[in-house]
Amino acid sequence: MGISTHPERRPLLVIGLGNDLLADDGVGIHVVRHLKERLSRDDLAFEELSVGGLQLLDHLAGYERCILVDAVVTGGSPAGTIHRFVQHAGGESLRLSSSHHVDLSEVLALGTMLGADLPETVLVYGIEAGDTTTFSETCTDQVRKAIPRLVDLICRDIQENKRGCKNKTVLATESTARDHRGNWEIINH
Repeated sequence: MGISTHPERRPLLVIGLGNDLLADDGVGIHVVRHLKERLSRDDLAFEELSVGGLQLLDHLAGYERCILVDAVVTGGSPAGTIHRFVQHAGGESLRLSSSHHVDLSEVLALGTMLGADLPETVLVYGIEAGDTTTFSETCTDQVRKAIPRLVDLICRDIQENKRGCKNKTVLATESTARDHRGNWEIINH
């Protein structure tokens, strides 16, 4: 593993996680593809990954900020619900119930211990999945309908942060139903 300790940090990495051949599991990749079409700027990097856990370390290194997008299965929300979580370096552990088994806090802690230049904050967006096992290149209807809402939300958050609102890592300008369950903020159902 070639962990970057390069002093020049790039501003923002947006990673879509998943497998776009397994129905809703590919939602992170679909969201990143839409974001690439809407946001073409030199200060943004996009990646589509089918990895998780320690394999994320190489991809996170060298960035000031990171946004992860993935399918989540909380069991407490209907398919298509948008969730958000902010993971700070050294903060309370985030455990995603996804096919990637990401314990992001431990990945960040290990990377820091190894001297990797990791983002201080990773913003995680998830869309509640309905089906992550059926071979299909398209998401279920509920998840597919949530993709444009999440793309709009991420675009607004990126634009607000670009305007110098650096202390407002999570801006959530959505005014629809929001509540908290555990560490996740549920943006809309």
